Amino acid sequence: MRAASVVRADVTMEGQAVQRAAFLAACKARGWEAGPTERLRAGGGPGACAAVPAWLRSRAAGVVVVDALDRLADTEVARVAVLALLRRRGVRLLAVADGIDTGDPIGFALVTDLITAPTLGARRTA
Repeated sequence: MRAASVVRADVTMEGQAVQRAAFLAACKARGWEAGPTERLRAGGGPGACAAVPAWLRSRAAGVVVVDALDRLADTEVARVAVLALLRRRGVRLLAVADGIDTGDPIGFALVTDLITAPTLGARRTA
């Protein structure tokens, strides 16, 4: 399986290197092909994850690896948008530090709960 990693652009170069190392280690441990790292622009909202569909298609990644869920975007609402987007695209998510893998039933259920939480849904539509 080909994997891609995501880091926020507002993370220091050192932080990005740490995240890339975690990504490479996760890929090696699972036998995945380590693909590119995409740097999502800061600022939250839908713009933070606007590039995700294009780079998923162009790189044919079946899994996205992040160091932690908070690396997906800089706001809770934007993180939920990215999680929902990955779910719609059928892309597996591995959040290494959080121990969340949507390839297993518990990780899948946890992310489903995050996406469908009523308080988040209310904020997304506002």
